[in-house]
Amino acid sequence: MSTMTAAVVSAAILGFACGEPPEQPTGSLCAEAADCYRDVDHALLGEVFCETQFEDGYCTHTCERDEDCCAFEGECMPGIAHVCTPLTNDTTKRCWVSCEDGARLDADPMAYCFTHVGPGTVCRSSGGGSEKRSICGPP
Repeated sequence: MSTMTAAVVSAAILGFACGEPPEQPTGSLCAEAADCYRDVDHALLGEVFCETQFEDGYCTHTCERDEDCCAFEGECMPGIAHVCTPLTNDTTKRCWVSCEDGARLDADPMAYCFTHVGPGTVCRSSGGGSEKRSICGPP
């Protein structure tokens, strides 16, 4: 593991140990849609919901294209790319934190997802057929 990756992972572990969740709104833990995007003071492009097929939930919203995912200030952390893609066995496109090669700020994909979305997330395929992308999400 590189020194930079080790530093990023260490900082993330310390943050979580102190009870600090990731600041990234997309991918935040949730039990229901009302838990998501609380600090965003406007309507997002698309329907907000909590993706409960993941154990601790995953805040996201529907989209038509990548640009819909960070259309408003406060919706995404600066420098964190998002993609609009469906999950396996679903045709609804949603916003996900991207872990594609060009989006990761030179970090290891797994460390990147851990740092920007949280523990229990990995860099994985969305499995969305011909529209599949690399996203940070639960395995």
